[in-house]
Amino acid sequence: MIFSVFKQLLPNKPIRLRVLRGPFRGARLMMNPRNSMRKILGLYEHELNRWLEEALHYVNRVIDVGANDGYFSFGCAAAFRRLGKEGTVLAIESQDRHVQELRHSLAMQKTSNAQMEIVHALVGRELKLGMITLDSVRSRVSDSAVGQTTLIKIDVEGAELDVIVGARSWLRPSNLFVIEVHREKFLPELKQIFAESGHGLIQIDQRPVPFLGREDRDEKNWWLVSNLQQMGNAVQR
Repeated sequence: MIFSVFKQLLPNKPIRLRVLRGPFRGARLMMNPRNSMRKILGLYEHELNRWLEEALHYVNRVIDVGANDGYFSFGCAAAFRRLGKEGTVLAIESQDRHVQELRHSLAMQKTSNAQMEIVHALVGRELKLGMITLDSVRSRVSDSAVGQTTLIKIDVEGAELDVIVGARSWLRPSNLFVIEVHREKFLPELKQIFAESGHGLIQIDQRPVPFLGREDRDEKNWWLVSNLQQMGNAVQR
């Protein structure tokens, strides 16, 4: 109750903000503070924090499908900077207003260990007018770097299976995935697709934050993430 009242006192428009805690601490980007307090405090999708802290040690490239305001994209760039390694971040977003926010956030970056690119596009299962696939994105990136490992985050509000169908070339055990799943029937389908590629996925369920409660999101949604314990020698620190 107190938290809700406090939010109403905050500006209701995107402004320059800094993430204070969590795996994306240090990130600076344009966000609406009234809608982003959990992001600022590192509590947004807190269920993923432990996994992200470990996964970000392994990767040097991030593809963010459904980048929204850029919390994940710029958060990963901040993690690269904090870990002292260079990397690349590709933020893909289809909505005009979010693309504008992403470009503003990119312009305000002073220093970064990550090369960042924003792609204004819808991602799906086939390459056609107005739509790209993750397989078609491969031409934008290079696998020439030794030990190149990619983290692919997918949050596309129910179209996650379509995105994966168009991403077969990325389904290698050496790449990591975090997929927000909005339809329960997709859970076994996605697990099976990845299992056929030798890639184990772990299901993470929503958990309310003590005192703050659950986030304002669909009551039924889940995450599927790569099983880091099964990576073996495929992913090297």
